[in-house]
Amino acid sequence: MRPERFLEAELLNRLKTKPVTQIYVSDLIAGVGICKATFYKYYCDKYDLLQKCFYHEFYEEILAHAATFEQFAAASLSAFRKSPKTVVHAMICEDPSSIFSYHSGLVKSFLVRDRIAAGKETEGEFTGEILRIYADDVTRATVEWLSAPKLVSAEERMRLIRGLFPAALG
Repeated sequence: MRPERFLEAELLNRLKTKPVTQIYVSDLIAGVGICKATFYKYYCDKYDLLQKCFYHEFYEEILAHAATFEQFAAASLSAFRKSPKTVVHAMICEDPSSIFSYHSGLVKSFLVRDRIAAGKETEGEFTGEILRIYADDVTRATVEWLSAPKLVSAEERMRLIRGLFPAALG
């Protein structure tokens, strides 16, 4: 197996018990038994590793089956439900290169696609800011759902996510 897969597995394993902000590159390379230079040959930092890891673990499958925002949101809820603690620990950091930001960006891109297909406005300061805020709210609602002691159904969470959309953009 390639070093990248070992590092991804090590990171996923550590995310089961602690947030990404408490995981260090030095711990990952020690856990895998590689040198720092090997880590940096493949990744810029731990967030780069995290994004690639999450792409392989979750997003590759989600994106393969989602053509609309609704499909993307439903597929995300379904995939994330399998490892809720891992996803929460990966998303609690709002660093620009974090999974929270990555997921929020994907939400926004699906919203823009849907709006273009419906012939609705996607440009402009107001529209862009509302779409960004909504995308962040959807991501927060997903993390909140995964953090709950008892997960309600994905259908109930989708009703909440639909309800968050501002009527001004409907």
